[in-house]
Amino acid sequence: MASGKTSSGADISLEKPMIISLLTPSSSVLRNNDYIWTSANDSVTIPLRRVGNIFLIDAEIDGEKGYLVFDTGASGIVLNKTYFRDHVVINSQSAGGVTGAVTGVEKITVGQLDIFGLRYQGLIGDLANLGHIENRRGVKILGLIGFALIKDFEIVFDPSQSQLQLFKINKNGDRTDPSSQKFVSDYSCSFIEKNNILFLNAMIKEKRMIFCFDTGAETNVIDSYAPKSVLGCISITRRSVLNGTGTNTADVLFGTMNGFRFGQKTLDNMETIVTNLDALSESYGMKTDGMLGYSFLAKGIICINFAKKEFSICYLKPTEE
Repeated sequence: MASGKTSSGADISLEKPMIISLLTPSSSVLRNNDYIWTSANDSVTIPLRRVGNIFLIDAEIDGEKGYLVFDTGASGIVLNKTYFRDHVVINSQSAGGVTGAVTGVEKITVGQLDIFGLRYQGLIGDLANLGHIENRRGVKILGLIGFALIKDFEIVFDPSQSQLQLFKINKNGDRTDPSSQKFVSDYSCSFIEKNNILFLNAMIKEKRMIFCFDTGAETNVIDSYAPKSVLGCISITRRSVLNGTGTNTADVLFGTMNGFRFGQKTLDNMETIVTNLDALSESYGMKTDGMLGYSFLAKGIICINFAKKEFSICYLKPTEE
């Protein structure tokens, strides 16, 4: 992968960034809450494979083995039409992404999905053409999976170690294993949830902004209609082309953002693209000022508890990033 450096010395990837989230209308986000916990313990540690700046989960769906992209910007489970085209289609609809509408999204039922420590049966998922993502990354992509299937657990995501931990919790959101070590954070806050998507508040130049937390985004994103003071915090280095879930692309500005404040900590030198997010906001059903992707994820270890509506982060030391 070719790369360059900004004047500050931060590495800037010259490969076209990808944001692969797919948003379907809220009425179509269906799932079966029943699962089989195949681990002998009250927690599982799922190894992730990092490809570029996205993370993959080893999975088997109806006998087909491959990878699911861990994509918290996807409202449900999305399956690759290449491998599941023979399943019975329930209905068809359009969906949205950061590069605009994605047509031809169909809904199917799958018999069984297995990932490390968990088994789901009778899932209803969206069927879309994901072949271009597969071709870009050179791995077999079965689909995308976000929070819809794992929000019943406490989730600890450690990008630096490429692992995802799931902990069983009670109705109050506390871990069921009393001997389990509690997650120690540097900062915790509440979040907004809509259609299995998580939104966080942050500050840039004293402007409060709302961001989608998106593990399927290879870089951060700021809306091109953000206030001038916010856009002024981004040092533009080049123009690029953004690839989304569909075959559409979008011209974007690529640069480095400084002055991003999350809680009491200011995060600098984060790769960021600037593009119009109107289509994304429309898909979410709420105004979205930006997306927090890998540039933010790489700053620490993240814990998410939907029962408590709590987002926590333990920042890595500079030598660990």
